[in-house]
Amino acid sequence: MNETTYGPGGFDPSHPNGNIIEQVVDHGDGTGLRTTYGPDGQVAGTEALTGLPIPDPPAADPAAGVLAAVQTARNEVAGYAASNGTRQAVEALATAVETLVQGDTP
Repeated sequence: MNETTYGPGGFDPSHPNGNIIEQVVDHGDGTGLRTTYGPDGQVAGTEALTGLPIPDPPAADPAAGVLAAVQTARNEVAGYAASNGTRQAVEALATAVETLVQGDTP
């Protein structure tokens, strides 16, 4: 919710005419800070804000679970006295799954 209100007032070099009246900085934890500027461009006041919406945490990456399971399978097969052909088949399957999960074309 970071917002900036432009008009005659403070200075913001990223704005085409550089004028800023008010700026709200959301800290993402339900708190924030509103700063207002006077016509001379100086800070006229600040106000601590509370009760702002708190964004949901990012969802877990489902691909990470798949890649971890593939690595676990690889490690388990490496520990067995499986035939060379079995190891090669598991490795090929694991590589294909990783490629698909990571969005590459096999």
